[in-house]
Amino acid sequence: MFRSFGRLLPPLGWIILAAALTLTLLGVLSIYAGEAGPDVRPARTYRQLAFLAVGLGGFLLIQLLGYRRFADWAYPLLALMLILLGLLIIAQKVPMAPLIVPRRDAYRWLALGPVSIQVSECAKLAHILAMAAYLRYRTNYRTFRGLLMPFALTLIPTALILKEPDLGTSILLLPTLFVMLYAAGARGWHLLLIMLLGAAAAPAFYFSPFMHDYQRRRVQALFRQAEADPRWRINEGYQLNQSKIALGSGGWFGQGFRGGAFFRYNLLPEDHNDFIFAMLGHQWGFVGCLVTLLGYLLIIVASFTIASMTTDPFGRLVAVGIAALLAAQTLINIYMTMGLAPVTGMSLPFVSLGGSGLVVNYLSIGLVCDVARRRPISMAPRPFEFVEEEDDDAA
Repeated sequence: MFRSFGRLLPPLGWIILAAALTLTLLGVLSIYAGEAGPDVRPARTYRQLAFLAVGLGGFLLIQLLGYRRFADWAYPLLALMLILLGLLIIAQKVPMAPLIVPRRDAYRWLALGPVSIQVSECAKLAHILAMAAYLRYRTNYRTFRGLLMPFALTLIPTALILKEPDLGTSILLLPTLFVMLYAAGARGWHLLLIMLLGAAAAPAFYFSPFMHDYQRRRVQALFRQAEADPRWRINEGYQLNQSKIALGSGGWFGQGFRGGAFFRYNLLPEDHNDFIFAMLGHQWGFVGCLVTLLGYLLIIVASFTIASMTTDPFGRLVAVGIAALLAAQTLINIYMTMGLAPVTGMSLPFVSLGGSGLVVNYLSIGLVCDVARRRPISMAPRPFEFVEEEDDDAA
């Protein structure tokens, strides 16, 4: 085991790790710029660096263990996450302090001594592993009936996460599932029909008990940006309006490190978390935003490339699922920052403040890099390749 760890990462693995570390460094600098001062101890910065060390330790541990072990652990891990998510829902009715304490009326964290774990962040990775384990040797998902189980295993954690409430994380599981199903060979027209049905049902979801009033107001704020009435800019549209000003004021090269009014006067709430991309643009301008986007592009393209190069079905689906998850989360967060999507409380991967998210992200790319390291030599056909004529009767 230790001899296998001695081998260096393949080139694509180094690219992914270097891009992730660059993004994390940009995030740490932005977090530091937002809290440091002559008489201020940068506690958030120290905490983020500590979680970076934990994440890198997890990355190395996965290289020692190997990603294939997680195929056997996938279902127990998902079951554990569902139990913990269920506890968070029960805690809304039955007090469970100090294990579960609400923050801003949301039940998302388990407090284990000085460390708090955001269960939904861990559930995202557990969901990908479980889907990869389920789909790797099956073909029944090429029928409508066969799609019931993958969607059930996705909608259950989605509903639990949404009930915390955590709208941002909950909307990531379905797009990840769609990409994994497509990569596994599910029929495109089946998936398209399901997406159309989901889009048709979206208005009903908007008025359902799953949506809270403040979440509806955030959706409404997205469509009120052009209104002449300025009241929304100091109420439900405040964060969005401030984010767009911060992003636009950076120009080509930004206001400089710790420069600009938004850092001096703390003009943007959640500037270290959901809206950190706006602060990157404020400090380093359009060029800084391009560097950030390039980092994500390298991780996502390299992950999909690794998936296409391996013949192991579990490894391929894990790499595809992680790439799809990171792509969806990145795009939604940036769209939210620019006013192109509702504010959903979604963090920016590798960049935003948050220990659970940062550790899980490094565990995720650790799995992808290990898939690249352990590509099997096989004479078997490539996985998930189907002859349509043979499957027509199964539709």
